[in-house]
Amino acid sequence: MYIVRLNQIGYKEVSVHVNLVDSLRGYATLDLKPDHPEAPPDTPDGVSGDSISAAELSIPENARQEFEKSQSAMKENKLDAGIFHLRKAIRLYDAFPLAYTLLGTAYLEEKNWKDAETALQKSISFDSNSADEYLALGAVFNQTQKYPQAETTLLRGLELKPDASTGQYELAKTYWALGRWRDAAPHARKAVSGMPDVASPHVLLGNVLLRENNPQGALSYQRSKRAGRDDLASGIPGAHA
Repeated sequence: MYIVRLNQIGYKEVSVHVNLVDSLRGYATLDLKPDHPEAPPDTPDGVSGDSISAAELSIPENARQEFEKSQSAMKENKLDAGIFHLRKAIRLYDAFPLAYTLLGTAYLEEKNWKDAETALQKSISFDSNSADEYLALGAVFNQTQKYPQAETTLLRGLELKPDASTGQYELAKTYWALGRWRDAAPHARKAVSGMPDVASPHVLLGNVLLRENNPQGALSYQRSKRAGRDDLASGIPGAHA
């Protein structure tokens, strides 16, 4: 559980809770309210009062409400309802990158790769400096075996967010699928370090260690590999349980 707190000059401090217990990704909307609504705040030179997210502040209230409904639905594992509200939010306000990102992630969960790719590409067209869109799109490219596109997209995402363990794992999968296991090795290690309780990165790292002629190291991952058999069925091309 995380608390995301935002403090911007001229606005009231706002915070939200983000639950990452059951998911590797979370999304939050923070509404900034001026300290004095009647008059815009004076800000120091070089600081814009809406510099944190002018796009967020321009989202119409009805679209924002639909987005919040989608978040509530997804917290209750009502994926279809979440997608319905996200599509409605986008109809109300097309330039809504976060809605496209969440929609793409929802389609990714549904294994609807085509619509996931479309939604995430749309999100990137509105906001090209957010890591989450690139990392999710890279995961879609991995699933559809578009590995060169996956490599380019994931590298961009990790450039923006180097500590993203899921991105490190996806890039390791990309390199493994391309037969570049030496390139996969450092990313697999970072993924295991960042997600020690998730089985699938251990599976991949175990296979990399076998390629490195390190059977003793690979043996230490046997328990994780057994736990990750289900992940292998859909996750790591060419890996062996």
